[in-house]
Amino acid sequence: MIPADEILEALDLSRAEPGSGFLEALFARFNAAVPFENVSKIARNADIPNAAARPRTPDVFWADHLALGTGGTCFARVAAFDALLRELGFRTRRTLGRVRNPNDHAALVVETPAGERIADVGFPLPALLPLESGLVETPTVGLRVEAGEAGFEVAFEGGVPEGPRTLWIGKAPVEEDEYLELWRKTFRPDAPFLQEVWLRRDLGHRVLAFARGEARVDDLCSRLVVPLASPRSPSLGALFGIDEALLARAFALAGDPAPAAADPSLTAYLETSAPADRAYETIASPEGYRRLQEGVAPVGGLRETANGFRLTLSGGGGTASDVTEEVSLDPAALRVTVARRGSAASSEQLSSYRAERRDGRTWLVREARLPGSGEDLLRNDGLRGRLAAALAVDLLGWARML
Repeated sequence: MIPADEILEALDLSRAEPGSGFLEALFARFNAAVPFENVSKIARNADIPNAAARPRTPDVFWADHLALGTGGTCFARVAAFDALLRELGFRTRRTLGRVRNPNDHAALVVETPAGERIADVGFPLPALLPLESGLVETPTVGLRVEAGEAGFEVAFEGGVPEGPRTLWIGKAPVEEDEYLELWRKTFRPDAPFLQEVWLRRDLGHRVLAFARGEARVDDLCSRLVVPLASPRSPSLGALFGIDEALLARAFALAGDPAPAAADPSLTAYLETSAPADRAYETIASPEGYRRLQEGVAPVGGLRETANGFRLTLSGGGGTASDVTEEVSLDPAALRVTVARRGSAASSEQLSSYRAERRDGRTWLVREARLPGSGEDLLRNDGLRGRLAAALAVDLLGWARML
C-alpha cells in the first residue's frame, strides 16, 4: 500500500473521480514535482548488496519522495505512477518500449471516459497521447505519433534538437515478472544511469535539467546552460527539491565532472528547409553578413581580416554608441563567431551563428555567452525569455535570407 492522500497533498492535488481531467492533472503534477533523477538509484545500488532487491518498488519510491524529494528513472517512475493511479481508481496496463535499445523503456496505458491514453512518465513525455496517429502540440515540443500494429512511434518536432528525437511505445501489456527482470537489469554495473548524476523536472512550459556540472533550461526554441560552482549539491537541492546530503553522496559515488564551459550560454534554434552549407554560406561573407546586420543597425567600416572580417554597427548616438564586431569564419563547423565590443566596453561579448544537420533536418543555431554566473536565469523566466527572443529575431532575419 502507498499513502495516496499524503502523495496527493505533496502533489498539491485533491481526490477526484478517475476521469480524463484528473488524469491530466496527475500526469502534469507528477512530472513537475517528482524529478526524473538517478541519485536515489546510485545510492540504492551502493546500499543494497542483493541485486534482486535493488528496484525501488512503489512503497519505497513514494516514501523516499515524501522524505527526501526524490523521484526515479524510467521503470521506477512508471511503477510508482501506476500504483498511484490504481489506488485512485484508474484502470491501467504497463507496456514496454524502446529509446535506444529494445525493452529499455516502459510506459503506461490508462483507461479514461474519452478513450485510452498513453501516460509516458518514464521518458518522460510532456503530454498524454491518444492511441492513434496524429500531432500533439505541447509548450516545449510537438509530438508526432504514428500508430502501428504493435505500437506507436513518437517523433519530436521542433523544440530543442538535443538528445533522442524518437521513441517507440508498445501496445501489449507486460507481465509483472518480465517487467521486474528488465528493471533489475538497469542496475548492471555498466548501466547508463549508474555512471553519472542526471536530474530533470518537466515544468510544463520549460524543462529544468542537470548533467555533467551544468544546469539547463529548455523551452520551445531555446536552451540555457549554466555551469554550477562546486559543491553543486546546495544549488541542485534548491532547484530540484532533493535532499542535499543524498545529492552529495551520489556525486561521491558516481563522480562529479567539471562543466564543459566556464561561462553560461543561451542558444536559440530554428528549423529550416535550406541545406546547412547554403545557410552558412549566406552569412559567411562580408556582403552576406552586412545584409544580415542591416536590419539591426547601419553597417560601416567593413574590411576583411585573416580569419574573416571586421565592421562597425552604428548606434545612432555618435561614436560613443557604436560597436565593433570581429567576425571569424569556420567553414568546417559551419560557424560564424562574433566578438562584439562597444567603444566604452572593457570586455567582449561573444556569440555565434551556425548551421547544423540532424536527422536529415537543418537547424539554424544562434548562441550567446552570458556575463555573470547565470544562476538567476534558471529561475527568472521573464528575463531568460527576453534574451532568447532577441536571439530568435536574429535567426528569423537569417532565415529570411535563405
